[in-house]
Amino acid sequence: MIRIENLSFGYCKRNILKNINLSFKEGSFTGILGPNGSGKSTLLKNILGYLKPNSGSVFINDENINHMKRKEYAKLVGFVPQKSGFSMAVSVEEFILLGRIPHLKNKWNGFEKNDREITDEIIKQMNLEKFRERNVLTLSGGEFQRVLVARALCQQPKILLLDEPTSALDLNYAVELLGVVKELSVYKGITVVTVLHDLNLASFFCSDLVLMKNGGVYMTGNQNNIIDSDVLKDVYGFDSKIIEDGGIPYIIPVCKSRGVLNV
Repeated sequence: MIRIENLSFGYCKRNILKNINLSFKEGSFTGILGPNGSGKSTLLKNILGYLKPNSGSVFINDENINHMKRKEYAKLVGFVPQKSGFSMAVSVEEFILLGRIPHLKNKWNGFEKNDREITDEIIKQMNLEKFRERNVLTLSGGEFQRVLVARALCQQPKILLLDEPTSALDLNYAVELLGVVKELSVYKGITVVTVLHDLNLASFFCSDLVLMKNGGVYMTGNQNNIIDSDVLKDVYGFDSKIIEDGGIPYIIPVCKSRGVLNV
């Protein structure tokens, strides 16, 4: 459903992405992994069209995104950023309803009954009912992150792009959020591409993984070949032990302590 061909991007004479070739099949849940500065978020912004590649192209359903109308693109693709500069004093319900804007038949008539029904369904699905009337400016960082995901889902996208969606969440909410997204991927065929730093969450939830290093694709595959001590040592520079539970590998970092951890 998404295809990236020979994509390179940079600015100020600095190369950020180098000859990226990737594809994400319909209904897959792909985690983009890699150390800070490896180009993960920049890749996501190129897929979105927020950034224009120096060379190469991004295709959705074999159509170059540069040839798509932005409203049609917005019907297909939902995006959750790391941070949002939104500063209007609106309720959580009103904020999530904004996800229906690409589907408005007529901007003068505003939202219809169907838009509000979809919003109500998403609020329940994301367990946000107790926040429905809250001013979004009063939410914690983690609460607002969940509302951002809900707004993106309200678009009813075929593709969902998430940039570190769990960075402001405690483990309980992180697992809950990724669980909802996984269900949408499996049962509704939504193609999910998410940047993640937590390798264990990626191993548990993602069907496919892309590991980046220095602006390029180091390896693609699944958790069974990417969650590997030698691979992680080469990319991240840390030693680790890998344990398995139910066929899923998990990482235990090996700390070379100088005695501090034993105090």
